[in-house]
Amino acid sequence: MADPEHLALVKQGVEAINSFAARNPDVTLDLSEADLSGMSLSGLRVQGANLAGANLEGADLSRALLNATNLTGANLRCADVSGASFHRADLAGADLDEVTFEPEYPPRLCIHESSFEGVRWSRDRVEAFLRMLNRNRDWEIKYEIVAKQPGNR
Repeated sequence: MADPEHLALVKQGVEAINSFAARNPDVTLDLSEADLSGMSLSGLRVQGANLAGANLEGADLSRALLNATNLTGANLRCADVSGASFHRADLAGADLDEVTFEPEYPPRLCIHESSFEGVRWSRDRVEAFLRMLNRNRDWEIKYEIVAKQPGNR
């Protein structure tokens, strides 16, 4: 569960959260399981924070710095993460369906198998990632994307 003091910071706004994180670099900001749905968190800077199981559906996380953040099981459905950085973030089991990434550039994600275990992506996002991989001049990925059958999820 989220730390009550950290939740109070959220109510004060992004500037208060960022200020706290900058003054307390050794403290892990704990917003696990917090309902942050629809919130304006643009420019949030919470490297190494715990957002496991947090509800960030529809939140504005544009230009957020979420490096090394624990987002396991988080709901980011329909969130705007344009310009956000997820370097070394753990997205295992996160719902990233219909997430808005920057339209012209690939998102800043570290792609590692364990970080994406059980992550839910929209078909369009999966195809966009595969198109990025197919920019390699030496090889091509040929693929077919099909929905999993119930019981195989």
